[in-house]
Amino acid sequence: MRRSLVVDAGLDKLQQLLLAMEEGDEISAEHAQTISGLQLAQCEAVLEALARAGLMIRRPGGAYVRRHLAE
Repeated sequence: MRRSLVVDAGLDKLQQLLLAMEEGDEISAEHAQTISGLQLAQCEAVLEALARAGLMIRRPGGAYVRRHLAE
């Protein structure tokens, strides 16, 4: 099933935002929702997946922080 054009555009915006982040930059799911126009649950799922993959750390307050990746 094809995703809607709204979801595709929202994921593109979220991807651009995440790719522009540098080590130590923070983002909340709420801010990601505002920027992307996606549903909050979708933003949380993306950020949680990035945290599980080791690209971000979730702080106790809910913010996600971009990690340093060893080269």
